[in-house]
Amino acid sequence: MRKKKLWLIRTLAAALILSAAVPVCPSLAAEDSEYTETYDDTGEDTAEDSGEETEYIPESYYWTVESNEISGWPQGPQIEAEAAVVMDADTGAFLYSKNMDRKEYPASITKIMTALVAIESGKLDSKIRFSENAVYNLEEGSSHVGIQVGEVLSMRRALYGLMLESANDVANGIAETVGGSISGFADLMNAKAAELGCVNTHFTNPHGLQNEEHYTCARDMALITQAALKHPTFQKIAGTTNYTCPKTNKVDEERYWYNHNQMIQENAEYYYEGCFGGKTGFTSDALNTLVSYAKKDGRTLICVELHVNGKDKAYSESHAMLDYAFENFQNVTVAANEKTESRSQLIGMDNLGELSALRTEALDEALVSGPNEVTVTIPKTADASSVVRKGDGSGGLAYEYNGWQVGSAALSYNSLSFDVPTPSTVPVNYTEIIEETEPGIKGRVQVAFRKTKAFGKQAGKVLGSFGRNAGTAIKEFFQTLPEKFTWLKERIVWLIDWINENDIMAAAVGLLLLLILLPILGIAWARNARAEKIRKQRKKEREERIRIEKSIDSKPVSEIEAELRAELEKDRLERQQAIEEAREMHVEKEESTEEK
Repeated sequence: MRKKKLWLIRTLAAALILSAAVPVCPSLAAEDSEYTETYDDTGEDTAEDSGEETEYIPESYYWTVESNEISGWPQGPQIEAEAAVVMDADTGAFLYSKNMDRKEYPASITKIMTALVAIESGKLDSKIRFSENAVYNLEEGSSHVGIQVGEVLSMRRALYGLMLESANDVANGIAETVGGSISGFADLMNAKAAELGCVNTHFTNPHGLQNEEHYTCARDMALITQAALKHPTFQKIAGTTNYTCPKTNKVDEERYWYNHNQMIQENAEYYYEGCFGGKTGFTSDALNTLVSYAKKDGRTLICVELHVNGKDKAYSESHAMLDYAFENFQNVTVAANEKTESRSQLIGMDNLGELSALRTEALDEALVSGPNEVTVTIPKTADASSVVRKGDGSGGLAYEYNGWQVGSAALSYNSLSFDVPTPSTVPVNYTEIIEETEPGIKGRVQVAFRKTKAFGKQAGKVLGSFGRNAGTAIKEFFQTLPEKFTWLKERIVWLIDWINENDIMAAAVGLLLLLILLPILGIAWARNARAEKIRKQRKKEREERIRIEKSIDSKPVSEIEAELRAELEKDRLERQQAIEEAREMHVEKEESTEEK
């Protein structure tokens, strides 16, 4: 028996020695291997942690940097990343561009969009109860914070786990709470990408684990980050270096979450002064991806790198690109010179002034309006006068420097159409003098004369202004007439000369025209008076009807019924009286006949 026990002890000892020499799970192997198959990472547990650096320079290092091809543009650094951009977050100008629209896998920088959609959902104070699917629907070895099935976290606390620890289990829980399901949340992500103007992005999950249909490009990631930075909540969470998650219903101890982005940690090797957030990512297909944003001298820049072999390389290249963009560019203000013409100015209604029957507030609304000034980003060696403005094809304005967009401005539009009021709603612009009026036709003539006189004064002011404008326009028109209209010039000049030489005859002709016009004005006045009388009568009837309706509405039902019964009884008595009177007349008639 003793020998058997010794044999068993020796066997257990040998097993322990072997287990210490061989990895027992894929997640441990992932930390020491050069690449993993599908493991998503925070940037800390990637191939570069294994130690040895090689001098191999990938082919992507020699690929063209598009921004270096711009005339007069400062030359940016050559980098190994397959795609990269640096964008000014305030102007939207891309200062560095290498394959900005190339389709790449994003890995965990996907979580910037996840956080953006979650924040804009307005559910920061909601509770997430993590389902079994959220916790376990992950590839083995992928990054997580050990969330338990049924555990409850607030959305705000979950976002810290998402952005600091790049927790994929947390990403699933956020997706199910906001979108109803992971696929439903992916639909929200894609809708937001389209809204932001992304051209080469499609998401299938909230965490960035490898999927052939889950991709983006450097340009689109810059746009997504630009949108996220507009939210102070995102800036605060993504810029936090460490966070303590309190106890929950399933975990009886505090958890400490640390941000793996070295560019915001002052004691880290790759700390970048002015950097206030970002996101790292890694899968074996995407390699290292990195989004960083920094602020210096009032300018905020966003740097995006995709498909870089090694986190050290991603950090060092981001440093180089940010330094290049801060040192070589400036933000300047250029005049937009946007006109804000109103409807009335565009269609010439101002010449008619208040006399116009079409005058409404809608006429004073601007058809097109835009900013007075626009901020653009140009090289420090360039002048603002070299910026050219043009339409961007989508209703806005684009500002370009040697063919490269350096800023933009949005325009707002109003429709040219508007509602025309009916004549009865337009006030008549005259001043009625209150004087004694004689009765009859003579009095009506007096009133008409007064109204015409007041109206004429107002019309005279308006028409005088209109005449001056019209005279100037006629003069300019005749000055621009071609030679073939010389005969028209001559006849107009002849008419003017004839009026000057025959002023008495011209006055007679004018008087004749006035005599013809006066009856027309009289007929028009009579028709207007008759229409006014009808309008007043209809107004009176409408007011009486409204008064009766209000009177009826104000009475209780019992009173209305009593009045109706009284009316019916009155009507019955009248008919009965009429019948009796008729009967009496008939009796009298018969008696008269018998007497005869």
